[in-house]
Amino acid sequence: MTHALPAHDRKRSGRRIGAVAVIAVLTLGACTSDPGARRVAQDIIRAETPEGSAVQECMLKVLKDDFTDSDLEDITNKLDSANEDTQAEGQAALDEYQAALAACN
Repeated sequence: MTHALPAHDRKRSGRRIGAVAVIAVLTLGACTSDPGARRVAQDIIRAETPEGSAVQECMLKVLKDDFTDSDLEDITNKLDSANEDTQAEGQAALDEYQAALAACN
């Protein structure tokens, strides 16, 4: 049996997924050593989504299948750059990451 969420709950859930995506990527920059960027992103997704939920499983699968460690580090490095063009590239990559996770909603 499938239950549709009311519109206000879907909006809140979408904002939460977007927030999880931003937090996960921005935290990556602070964690270039063990446990590593991927592990930090996984931990944040697990902490911010209901345990065992379809959304959580989807987000973890997207992270695993669609983004390499190099991709995650590249996003962080570009966002941290002093060059505005490089920052814009990083923002575009972050937007792509957020969209991929938001599709799990």
